[in-house]
Amino acid sequence: MDSSSEALERLNTKANKVRQRMVNASQEMIANLWNQLDLSAIYHDWALEGQVVSPEELDAALDSRAVTDAANMPLCGTIRSHKKAIDFSREVAVRKDLTFTATLFKEFHAFYCSDPEGAKTGRYRKEIPLHRAYFHEICPPDKISVSMRKLLEWLNDPDDAERHPVEWVTDFHYRFMHIFPFAETSGKVGRTMMNALLIRHGYLPAIIHATERQRYYEAIRQSQEELLALIIESEMSSMDAAEKYLRSTAIAS
Repeated sequence: MDSSSEALERLNTKANKVRQRMVNASQEMIANLWNQLDLSAIYHDWALEGQVVSPEELDAALDSRAVTDAANMPLCGTIRSHKKAIDFSREVAVRKDLTFTATLFKEFHAFYCSDPEGAKTGRYRKEIPLHRAYFHEICPPDKISVSMRKLLEWLNDPDDAERHPVEWVTDFHYRFMHIFPFAETSGKVGRTMMNALLIRHGYLPAIIHATERQRYYEAIRQSQEELLALIIESEMSSMDAAEKYLRSTAIAS
């Protein structure tokens, strides 16, 4: 048995324990758990893109009662859009009949686009950016449409049903990030979609922490196996945090 199989077995064991705790938890506990996961996801996802947002800024943006300085409104609006994208991902995750389409990916992109009503929303990029956070090879612009079409065919292909869900989701994320279809926020779109797929298969979001930023970049550039190891670790971290929260809350009540 190879190391990835062993790690996936350990993850399955942990996931089963957390699922049982979630079944026995109150609706309030589950809502609080998802809120904590969402805040963590936003904070670390921004950090992966080299963007700094403080916990205080997150709280202010997502608290409808908070009075926000006018100068901070653009930041608050972007954070709120990110939260809406996460909410949408959970809606997508529980759809009974989910078909992957280009439109679905463009819907995710609209949440993150700097001008959601503008011409760039959902449009594939027309060039390879010279200055970017990621250093892996990405698809030439004239190949994006056909590459996305092949990705959608693969996502909708039932032949992959026998694979472990986390392996399959990692494969998706690796493929998507090498297509890198949008000039803006392809990384955020890819990770949000990745987590929607994990939730659909009974897992929690795999929140890749800011401290793993360089490792994440290197894994995308060099090795799908390394990316799988990182996603398993990130998933296990989410499970550990959820188990700790649900256990402590149950004891307190």
